Amino acid sequence: MKQVFIIHGWTYNLEKWEPLIQNLKERGIEPILLKVPGLTASSNQVWDINGYIDWLSEQLADIQNPVVIGHSNGGRIALAFINVYPDKIGRLILIDSAGIAHNQLRSVTKLKTLKYLAKVGKPFSKIPGVRKVVYKTIGARDYYEASPNMRLTMRNMLAADQRIDFNKIKLPVTIIWGRQDTITPISDGEAMQRQISGSKLQVINDARHAPFFNHPQEVADLIEKAIQD
Repeated sequence: MKQVFIIHGWTYNLEKWEPLIQNLKERGIEPILLKVPGLTASSNQVWDINGYIDWLSEQLADIQNPVVIGHSNGGRIALAFINVYPDKIGRLILIDSAGIAHNQLRSVTKLKTLKYLAKVGKPFSKIPGVRKVVYKTIGARDYYEASPNMRLTMRNMLAADQRIDFNKIKLPVTIIWGRQDTITPISDGEAMQRQISGSKLQVINDARHAPFFNHPQEVADLIEKAIQD
């Protein structure tokens, strides 16, 4: 049975992955859903991209040419890992991945916004619902729900996009994207496809940021095809 190692995105539970897990198992594929420290694995520390690279290296130790699937922030971790260890992954499958730096504009702007809100938001913190509305408005619900340490971690991860060099990625890469994604837009997937030599972009037209949940059969089909290529 072929194994695939999944690095999930910024989430605190794995329930949405169950439909894809079942679809993969039905195809004779063994999915290993890694628990990311600070998210689905408990951790009290502040993480940065180097820490997550070391963590992933431990998870994949002694595994020959693993197939790695990275969703959103999990894709960012996988991309950064390959920049450091270009020969430790056999095939990469990205699903609505983070990692595009947008000429340093969007990530830097969001970083500055989050830091500013952390300073000025304290007077409003006791007003029910106000902070939640503000963070949702700027697309930072994950930041609102995070612990103080994980808020710092999120800032570190946004900053890490500046370090990813897509030209260093030479292994086979399949990029799966929901065309209706408003968190990591389809333009990010198109940018990755242009920069990663030989990569293939597969678009699910009516999917959003988590196609593995609402379109598990289509995603499983694409993963199966990628593994067989």
